[in-house]
Amino acid sequence: MPRRRVLVLAGGRGERFWPWSTSARPKQLLPLAQGGRTLLAATVERAQTVVAPRDVVILTARDLIEPVRHEAGGACVAGEPMMRNTAPAIGAVAEWLLAEGGDPAFAVMPADHAIDDREAFRAALERAFVIAERDPVLVTFGIPPRGPETNFGYIQAGDRLAADLFRVARFTEKPDLARAAAWIAGGGYYWNSGIFVWRASVFLAALAASRPALADALRPMRRAGDVAEFESALAEVFPTVESISVDYAVLESAPNTVMIPAAFDWDDLGSWSSWARRQEKDERGNVRFGDAIAIDCDRCIVVGEGGVAAALKLSDMVVVHAGGATLTCPIEDSERVREVSVASRERAR
Repeated sequence: MPRRRVLVLAGGRGERFWPWSTSARPKQLLPLAQGGRTLLAATVERAQTVVAPRDVVILTARDLIEPVRHEAGGACVAGEPMMRNTAPAIGAVAEWLLAEGGDPAFAVMPADHAIDDREAFRAALERAFVIAERDPVLVTFGIPPRGPETNFGYIQAGDRLAADLFRVARFTEKPDLARAAAWIAGGGYYWNSGIFVWRASVFLAALAASRPALADALRPMRRAGDVAEFESALAEVFPTVESISVDYAVLESAPNTVMIPAAFDWDDLGSWSSWARRQEKDERGNVRFGDAIAIDCDRCIVVGEGGVAAALKLSDMVVVHAGGATLTCPIEDSERVREVSVASRERAR
């Protein structure tokens, strides 16, 4: 049987942790994981609980190759010439893996999620590999919802196929609060984790069925040999393909998608407030990181890097100083930080 592989997608330019995150140092390269590790390093460590370091492929932006390699733990790092979303990235790697011979099963995982229970994750991923190697299915993980979250996509479970294994009835986009609450109350809905396992040929067949032009455009990737040839082929192919997510391109229409309810902890760390939920707090509920001072404060997030961030007599606020920029906002508005990042980038033009 071909050896198992893991693809880590690390090309995102997350803007919700501005000013800590920038285009040169996106979310996956910030020390947001347990113990102050970067999210990417923690993701690679999880991947290496099921495969050898040489069997992990990290796909990132070309200009992030060096900082990503620093966190790669011996994994193979390849650079995209431009962002084309997840479907072309996964398809290109699937073709590349087929070029090595056999039909390897490979897992896909984002580089910027937080999962602390490594043993539970390893066991779940092992089971997903067994299913994908045995059956021509696309395996995903659904996260049991902790509430009516409006920032995640959802998966509706269909028929039960085995213990903790369901056919996927449908994928849905981010709902409004009323719809999310109704789904939670009715049961059978899970958060979409964005973590998948499948055989290369099974994924490519599903891509060809739903997006034949994209599948055809990616076939030259199968001729790539080493990393340099793979990157050269990407440079030729990616400018010609559409930018589309794997959910839209494949999963929403594929009839052979199955879901395992996740038994591991998970958070996509989409905001300052979600990160703070997983951090140690002082006796007044404050989270402090780096050069941070909080005096007479309650439930604040204070982060200082490259200079001191100080908060005095504040409640439920975010105060961040990094990279010569400062952010101050109520915690309840931390989901809107991307707006500040966009405005800052436009101002610099």
